[in-house]
Amino acid sequence: MSRLVSLSLCLIVVIAAQAFSQELQDLRFLQQGGYTLIFRHSSAPGGLPPTGTGNDTSVPQDSLWWMRCDANYSRQLSFQGRNEAMNIGRTLKRLNIRVSRIASSEFCRCYETAVLMNTGLPILLSPGLTMTLYTDALRTRTIDSLASPIPPQGTNTVLVTHGITFGDTLYNRIGAPAIDWSDAVVYRNRTNARPEFVGFVRRATWNQLATGIVAVKQETAQQAPVTEITVAPNPATEMLSLRTPEQYKVRIINQLGQVLVDDESLTDNRQLNIEDWARGSYTVIFSNSKRTVSQRFVKNQ
Repeated sequence: MSRLVSLSLCLIVVIAAQAFSQELQDLRFLQQGGYTLIFRHSSAPGGLPPTGTGNDTSVPQDSLWWMRCDANYSRQLSFQGRNEAMNIGRTLKRLNIRVSRIASSEFCRCYETAVLMNTGLPILLSPGLTMTLYTDALRTRTIDSLASPIPPQGTNTVLVTHGITFGDTLYNRIGAPAIDWSDAVVYRNRTNARPEFVGFVRRATWNQLATGIVAVKQETAQQAPVTEITVAPNPATEMLSLRTPEQYKVRIINQLGQVLVDDESLTDNRQLNIEDWARGSYTVIFSNSKRTVSQRFVKNQ
């Protein structure tokens, strides 16, 4: 009897350890590469504009409403959501977790999450990572094709999608409510086999681990040289100066996810009159074939 009790206790300990291991907080194992991180996009609570971040519409699909970074057509990231996405990128850089490929749902809230991670990589927009506009069969095939290949040595794959439960028993962990906004499900890539589920990285973990790099930036800000890309002044009232050393595409997005500036060829110096813009925080995204850089500024009245 005592042996049976002992075995039962051991089983309980093993089950508890497995359950606990699903919550990943020490992410240094990702430095070795060979994993796929599937994210649910960052916080996008919705609500009608101008105070909310938008609701998904049902207008004809030929309008491509889900790709529009416009709160009048679909849910966009909130101010908090943009910070979450940037914290994911900060954590990846701080821990030297390398990414060699990143793909995203076609929805703007997913694409912007991927952009604000600031990996410097081109982002593949994939119908198979997109929400209910396409079939579950396509979704399974797409995630398999993106998540199964082993990344180049020392690197990982990042996918940004939605919290949707579908029939595939391997990937149903990416469904809501299993993961919340900015949570990631980690899979280990395997040769000649589908990926193996490892565990979850929660939003709070990304935010907490990012604080270290934020603190370092604050401590060294006065000693750092002038950055090659500048957005000034910050805060700004009437005029905003954008300076770049080479050609970039530039997009400026407000707190509602609306694109106010979409310039394909910004080179050297550009002065923008923002006197009539609403007071608040704005995101400036510079991108070219080499990298993507995101900066923020505040518009005062």
